[in-house]
Amino acid sequence: MRPLDRLLAEGKFFSGSVAASQMGVSRAAVSKQIARLRKEGYLIESVRGKGYVLVPRFDGLLPLEILARLRTRVLGRNPTLLDTVDSTQNFLRGLAEQGAAEGTLVVALEQRSGKGRASRCWSSPPGGLWFSLLLRPSLPIHQVSILTLMFGVAVARALMLHGIPASLKWPNDVLVRGRKICGILLEASSDPEKVEYVIAGIGLNVNFSTADLPDEVKERAVSTLDILGRRLDRAELLSTILMHAEAMYEGLPSSISGILDAWRLFSCTLGAPVTISSYGRIIEGKALDVAQDGALLVETEGGVEKVYSGDVTIKSTT
Repeated sequence: MRPLDRLLAEGKFFSGSVAASQMGVSRAAVSKQIARLRKEGYLIESVRGKGYVLVPRFDGLLPLEILARLRTRVLGRNPTLLDTVDSTQNFLRGLAEQGAAEGTLVVALEQRSGKGRASRCWSSPPGGLWFSLLLRPSLPIHQVSILTLMFGVAVARALMLHGIPASLKWPNDVLVRGRKICGILLEASSDPEKVEYVIAGIGLNVNFSTADLPDEVKERAVSTLDILGRRLDRAELLSTILMHAEAMYEGLPSSISGILDAWRLFSCTLGAPVTISSYGRIIEGKALDVAQDGALLVETEGGVEKVYSGDVTIKSTT
């Protein structure tokens, strides 16, 4: 990170002379760079005798505004903001192939072709929180799906802090009263020996009304604006999600049991009668538990089946 960016991201006052010394330039050059950042949209105050300070705007998602709110050591520490993109997943994959560091973050204000499971399109209008995060985990490939459950827990915990009663539907949905508020997509690059990288994509419906979504999805979707009737600061929400995720991620693999216990607490799947479409098969039964590798254990007429992937429909018991 550039010295000036680092000083601003700390969220504290710093003098022009300190910045000039760290940057190896004149104070006039510092003033020019501050002016350039202001033109980019940053609110940077200057106070005589105290210096400069970055004031993050409410709901501001510029990279330094994200950094100023982060409470993580690694996750999100190299952010990029895109006005519009086909998919943050595709964009970040290009960076990953070029050797981008773990924790690299790509946020988009809007996605033209947001990605959901099974190559479905995820509606991603302005006002949502659409981001992808690069991970380079020390996990065997068969345990990577744990990360989907981990991010589900992180999102649910962040929403609960705003009084939103989130629940988790296996494998990758966050629901509020049965309607989808967030989807999680994991894409991995690996060989038989190890996982090279994982891209975790999260799409969270925040500051827009789902009444404006396409007809085919709006009846099944909900947003924080629908629930609370007010806008949330997306940068702060992002920071909270990453903070909860990193606390679990840093403990892997020993934290897997704790992640699964947390997921069970939020689950609306376990104990329910389910129908699962998985690789052309229809599996019906009762969802019993999640295994140590993140698979769903389903009690069927023929015995307990271990399901690794699929579309789950929770049957009504009323």
